[in-house]
Amino acid sequence: MHQSPPMSIHRHTTALLGLILAIACHVWVDAAKAESSESGISTGSIRVASKESEFERLMAVARATRQGSGSKVRRLAIDSRPAIGTEHASLYLIEIASFECPYCRRHWLDTMPALRRQYVDSGRVRYVFVDVVLDPLHKHAHAAAEAAHCANEQGRYEAFRDRIYVNQKAIDESFLEAHAQSVKLDLPAFRRCMESGRYKTQVEDDSALARELRVRGTPSFFWARAEPNHTDVRLVGRISGIRPVEDFAQQFDALQDHEKEATATLIESVN
Repeated sequence: MHQSPPMSIHRHTTALLGLILAIACHVWVDAAKAESSESGISTGSIRVASKESEFERLMAVARATRQGSGSKVRRLAIDSRPAIGTEHASLYLIEIASFECPYCRRHWLDTMPALRRQYVDSGRVRYVFVDVVLDPLHKHAHAAAEAAHCANEQGRYEAFRDRIYVNQKAIDESFLEAHAQSVKLDLPAFRRCMESGRYKTQVEDDSALARELRVRGTPSFFWARAEPNHTDVRLVGRISGIRPVEDFAQQFDALQDHEKEATATLIESVN
């Protein structure tokens, strides 16, 4: 004679199915967030609410680590890119940003001053800029990036970048010469540079590189160590989205304290 399983087994089975569905839903929400472009939120970010269990937290860490390890890019040429800080710094921090991204503006105005004081000016970090266009709605970011490269030819990249972010609502091409004049660029030289279009391909290539690096939102940052020739760097970690300077400090200390072979795994796990 067939006997029905005890009621306690049904309850445990129902609870287990509920947990599985909850985890699946949590994964789906994370994936949806990761697909949003220019969000300022890392695909590897973990925002764990206090009510989540330790098991859910560990699941989130595992997902973040897998997402962070998707790119096959391990080295990056940096010799022709705008940069600040000594070439002999122990670490490089590469920022991937878009001039029309509001989160990039917030990073530049709110976090970058402290980063520069603590790490760039002290000689501990060389900071490299990679200006890209990931969101098709950012119709003026490409021209602004080209203009920033032209400003870099005259040694005024930082000043021009600051001018653009402070005046982010006025960056279409009709304003670029006014911005160039404001930061004291040689206007005829700037005009010739823009008309030549010589940085058009570089901005396109950098945008393709960002996608190859699995960057889905800006700003995104990559930690790197210089190769002996100081024209290439080896990527050792990443941090994405708007973060306080304390998060950069934590990762900087971690990279300094651990062996090079462990740094990539360490930083992806932190994120």
